[in-house]
Amino acid sequence: MLQKHPTTTARKGGRLAVTVLLVVMGLITAQGTAMADPPTFATHVDYGAGAGPVAVDVADFDEDGFEDQAVANSDADTVSILLGNGDGTFDTKVDYGTGDYPDGLEPGDFNEDGDVDLVVTNSLGNTVSILLGNGDGTFDTKVDYGTATTPYKVAAGDFDEDGNVDLAVTALEADVVSVLLGNGDGTFDTKVDYGTGSFPYGVSVTDFDEDANVDLVVSNFGADTVSVLLGNGDGTFDAKVDYGTGAVPNRIEVGDFDEDTNVDVAVANLDASSVSVLLGNGDGTLDTKVDYTTDTAPFSLEAADFDDDANIDLVTANAFGDSVSVLSGNGDGTFDPKADFAVDTQPFSVSVGDFDEDTRPDVTTANIGADTVSVLLNTTTP
Repeated sequence: MLQKHPTTTARKGGRLAVTVLLVVMGLITAQGTAMADPPTFATHVDYGAGAGPVAVDVADFDEDGFEDQAVANSDADTVSILLGNGDGTFDTKVDYGTGDYPDGLEPGDFNEDGDVDLVVTNSLGNTVSILLGNGDGTFDTKVDYGTATTPYKVAAGDFDEDGNVDLAVTALEADVVSVLLGNGDGTFDTKVDYGTGSFPYGVSVTDFDEDANVDLVVSNFGADTVSVLLGNGDGTFDAKVDYGTGAVPNRIEVGDFDEDTNVDVAVANLDASSVSVLLGNGDGTLDTKVDYTTDTAPFSLEAADFDDDANIDLVTANAFGDSVSVLSGNGDGTFDPKADFAVDTQPFSVSVGDFDEDTRPDVTTANIGADTVSVLLNTTTP
């Protein structure tokens, strides 16, 4: 039986609307045809995380040239750091405190000292936590900054073109994205909010209209849309323009899937068990979606070239499938049918890195049902 997301329990009286939707909605069990020559992965190896891991990201936190993992643990109010050994294995986790119910995270250099820092969204605290990195894999005590109600996911970019890293944070119950401009010393200004669709969840940054200003794209869990907010280069954004997706869109990725130099969008659709691909036109607009089947309940999405054919592929973490689905890209904006690979119980997040230094992108998932991360090493023959 499916384990409920922890926010469905009575904790501090406030529960997240997205998890109510997750539990009550009827999920479609989608079936796809195996592609002819999919990438291949070794059987997953699992490593302990904190209680309720819901997000994972990859960076080199100790500056040894090996990729490490950071995991947001929603039930523990911590982030776990697992340092990589460069051979595909990871050390035992070390935990650092966050705010109340961390649900998203993003690495970046917020104080411009050359060391990787972390920002974590705290869904029940209405804050983001900044943990400055020391360059040896350790982090300073968190400093919190306010967001709109129920911050979920976060993306980083230079929105006002001052050379400092800024933050965009989706606020699920406020129907906004909060923008916090960075000062380059690890501190951030007071948030400014911009309207999105209903229940904004995922967020990515890119330049959709090729004016050299950073734009935002947000997935709207409650509206079955993505919102594009074009940036003005001064830290402000124009009013949203919405485009249709599949049912219950969550994590979002951007890339040039058809190799026309315009930025495209891919979004995982939880209730539809699919990925919607919206090709970009280079002027800030997107074409109508085309859907591709995944395993059941994709709750996260990443892009990489897994089969070394120079085309961008997609991978989803499937919360009710205990799997990841890989969709190989053809370089023309289309994708082959999925190939599924098993992971531990209820993966809520997926990330990509080269963990064994063989130049092939590997996969890791954060598994809320097992309090683990699953590492799948890429064994694809070039």
